[in-house]
Amino acid sequence: MASLVPAALVGVILAAVVAAVGQPLVAVGVLVVVTVALAVWTWRSAPGRVVRAVGARPSREEDRPRLHNLVDGLCATMGLPSPAILVVESARPNAMAVGRDPRSASLVVTTALDGSLSLVELEGVLAHELVHIKRHDTVLSGVAVAVAAPLSLVMRAGGGADLVHRLVGHGREFSADQRAATVVRYPVGLGSALRAMSAPVDAAGPWPPGRGRTAATTRWLWIDPMVTVGGSAADGALDDPSVRAEALSLL
Repeated sequence: MASLVPAALVGVILAAVVAAVGQPLVAVGVLVVVTVALAVWTWRSAPGRVVRAVGARPSREEDRPRLHNLVDGLCATMGLPSPAILVVESARPNAMAVGRDPRSASLVVTTALDGSLSLVELEGVLAHELVHIKRHDTVLSGVAVAVAAPLSLVMRAGGGADLVHRLVGHGREFSADQRAATVVRYPVGLGSALRAMSAPVDAAGPWPPGRGRTAATTRWLWIDPMVTVGGSAADGALDDPSVRAEALSLL
């Protein structure tokens, strides 16, 4: 688990202090307790920290019936409990999923997502995010952000987001696309959605949404991670939306 590394570092430091004052056995106990406690706290708190950082709020079914109906139908097909659906104010269509497990998961969408995609495109995007929940990808992604956010203080600009990409794994979005395409009724919809989401949006503001280091490190949790930075196969490899859209067209 990604949270074990920083937790262990804190535990080692505190244990070294205790050992330095002549309490080696106590130091071992401090190492174990602090490491486990911090790792569990990071795991439990990470999803909520991500949600708060990007400014997500609950979505009402009466405001977005199409979105909620599609999620319910896909969850029934995939054998998943319906996640909490949250909305972020943004003119850029995008989505991500967070959570410790499928029962506590949240599906986060921007306000532009529902209104800018067709029915089959939206279904593809939602299926992609539900695949992340089904595969428990959300467990690692939330912890990765929690770990990378404080480290970004001493990294170059964008370094925190790049660390998250390494922790969650290159090709994560590509593989979720391939699985989602087997779930939806019209697999071409997801590729079409990726192309539509990659289109420039005038005066839409910075990306990722929200403020602070935690929000800035969420880039590789979103289905379209290349917003505002462009992309190429060299930049995003298999996770570049243009590469993924082309691969989906071959299915």
